[in-house]
Amino acid sequence: MDSKISEEVQSHRVPDHEIDPLFLNRWSPRAFSNESIDDATLNRVFEAARWAPSSMNEQPWRFVIARTPQDRERFVEFLMPGNQAWAKNAPVLIVVVTKKTFTSRDMANPVAAFDAGCAWGFLALAAVQNGLITHGMAGFDRDKARETLGLPEDFDSVAVIALGKHGDAANLPPELREREKPSGRRPLSETVMEGGFKVTA
Repeated sequence: MDSKISEEVQSHRVPDHEIDPLFLNRWSPRAFSNESIDDATLNRVFEAARWAPSSMNEQPWRFVIARTPQDRERFVEFLMPGNQAWAKNAPVLIVVVTKKTFTSRDMANPVAAFDAGCAWGFLALAAVQNGLITHGMAGFDRDKARETLGLPEDFDSVAVIALGKHGDAANLPPELREREKPSGRRPLSETVMEGGFKVTA
C-alpha cells in the first residue's frame, strides 16, 4: 500500500483535510504500458471489488474482461474514437455490467448503477495498492457492447475500465499529453451541504 503521496500527485493535489494518501494517489492516466498483469494481482483487485456494499446484498455488478489481443481488439471496437486512441494499449479492459432487476424480488433495482459504482471505486483503490492504474470510460457504444458481449436483456453495460501499469506519456497522441496529470477537486465546502440543498459553482 502507498504510505505517502506520490511526487507526481503532490504538485497537483492538496487535501482540505487529512486523508490516507491512497485516495490522492488514485487518478486516471491515459498512458498505459502494454505489460501484462499476472493472475494473482488481477484477482486481488477484483477481490476488493467483490466486497463492496450493495442494496439487499444483490451485488448487481459483473465485470467482463478482455486480456488476449483478440478480445481487447473486440472491446476497443465499441469504444469512442477518442478513447480508442489510448485505451488500445491497456493490457486489461473491463466492462462494468449491472443487473437491472433484483434477484431476490420481482422488481427493478433502482440503485444497481449506484452499487456498481461503489464496486468500481473499490476496484480503483485496490489497483493503486497493487501498483496499477485505472481509467473509467463512459464513451462507448452501448448497443455495440451489448451485441459483442452477448448481454441478456436484464443486464446493461454502464462503463468500461482500462487497467494496467503506467506507461510513457510520450506515447500518447499529442493532444492528450498535456492532460496526463492528476486533476484537482472543488472545495469540500461546495460539496457537503447541511440541512438542505444549496446551488454552488
